[in-house]
Order: sequence, then C-alpha cells, then structure tokens
Amino acid sequence: MSSRRNQLMAAPTELLTYVDGRIMPHSQASSILHRINETTVGGFYDTERTFGGKPFKLREHLQRLYRGLEASKTDPRQSMRDLENVTLGIIDSNLSLLRHTEEFTVTQVVSVTQSQDVDEPKEVHVVVYCQVLDFAPFARSYANGVRLVTPSTYGMPRGQESGADPTTGQQVFSLMSGDDGSLTECKGANFMFVADGRIKLPDRRNVLPGVSMQTVLELAGLIGVEVDEGRYHQGDVYEADEAFVSSTRFCVLPVATLNGMRVGGPVPGKITSGLLDAWRTAVGIDFVQQALGRLPPDSRSSEG
Repeated sequence: MSSRRNQLMAAPTELLTYVDGRIMPHSQASSILHRINETTVGGFYDTERTFGGKPFKLREHLQRLYRGLEASKTDPRQSMRDLENVTLGIIDSNLSLLRHTEEFTVTQVVSVTQSQDVDEPKEVHVVVYCQVLDFAPFARSYANGVRLVTPSTYGMPRGQESGADPTTGQQVFSLMSGDDGSLTECKGANFMFVADGRIKLPDRRNVLPGVSMQTVLELAGLIGVEVDEGRYHQGDVYEADEAFVSSTRFCVLPVATLNGMRVGGPVPGKITSGLLDAWRTAVGIDFVQQALGRLPPDSRSSEG
C-alpha cells in the first residue's frame, strides 16, 4: 500500500495509468494495453469528465459500470469503492500536468481476455487512465448547434458521417430509431426535444441510461420544466420548438437541423439555454466559454 501511495505522490512527467494494481507512465502501459486488446473477448468501460479537475458524478458512472459487470457475471476483483479510490488517485496524480482551463476525461476499463490455451481460465484486467479533454470537436456547436441525420442504413451516407463538420465546426450525429420507427438516441449521445414548453424524452426502455441524460432531467426539475416520456417520430422533431443532445464530454449541445431541416428557432433555444445555465451553476464553471476559449481566436463565436 505504501508503494502505491508513493507512486501516486511522485510528480509525473507524463500521464499515469493504472493497470491491474500497478501505476505507471502511459507510454509504459501502452504495450501492456496492446496485449490485452489483442486477446480480449469482451468487457465494459465508462468515462467521466472533470470540472476544475474534479470528476463529475463519478459514483453514478461507476454504478452504471458495475451494473453491466453484474449482469454479465464479470468479477473485477475489486469493489466499486476501491475502483472509485483508484480513479480519484489517478486524477490527483495527473493534475500537475493539467494546464489552466484544461480538463480531463477519465476512463475505467474492465476487460476479459482469453489465452491461446482455451482450457486456461479467462483473465480480468482493470485499467484506469486520463486524457486531456479535446474541446475543439464540439466547442462551436454550443453556438451553431449540431446537425442530426437519420440514416436509412447502419452506414452513414457520404458527407454525413458522425464527427465535426470541417466548414462550420458543427458536430454531426446519427439519430437512431427502433423497429417501429420511433426515435431512440444518437450514436454517442442522448436526444431530447422541446414542444409546448415541455421536454420530450424518447422511451428510456430503448436507450442507454446516460448519466448526462439523468442530469438533464434533474436540472429540468430545478428550472421548472416538465418532462414527458414516450414514443416520438421524426415529424414530431420537425415541428418542435427546439432540440438538444446530451453526453459526458459536452454536457448539452443544441440541435440546429434534422436531415437538413431547421429545428425550431434561434440556437440555442430558451430551454436549452436554461439547462446550460443550470449546469454551469451546478459545477461552478462556465464550461461553454471554457471550451470556446480553447479554440483559435479566429474560429471562436459566442453563445447566443
């Protein structure tokens, strides 16, 4: 235990990573992680972000991770509290490398590997690592909104791939639907829209339980906005007052268009702006300006 504490207390010259009880520079961990990835037969992961260097809703993310582990009967060989302490330790040990206005994403991976000898038992590996959050892909979307497309096939049409539009800086997300045509979620984000002053949430039985989505619902209650949950279709969004997506890295981004058609009026809309303001208050940081401030001066725009 004392050796681990000494490892954490030493000021690193590069980001440190936790691998199966050992803490090491990420460059050293890379070869180990490569071997794990080559033999993995499955696993689970979760990712949080920091605000002011402190992880947001770490416990909720770990609870979701451990629900998946329990459902798959995967034993990480450490309790959720132990993994929480490891995560906090890795963040603290890397903070000296975090420059002003930067933030981390921190990821926990529980990977199951199988040796070439199938008679040998499977091994479980636990990894925790930090990365500096890259604001550039989504920063301008706070002001410009994101573009949503509903692909007719699993593959995205050319020119509509998920990611950032190189011209406008807008994020592009695929908005998925269920077998009955009702909307579910985006690839990498939860989706909601606003009609008649109420947030419309796709049926949660058909979406992944996003921690950011749950935060939106909590903040909606604080600002007095009601939420309806149900089955909704593209036509409902075309007639909506506004729409937005939520995810760990960016919290909330307004939606500008769906399949090239404008959604609602000004971006961000009134309720989306209210949610962003409430989230800023909750974390004590103006993360919108934080993100915009990381862009080159000639590419910045202000929210409004």
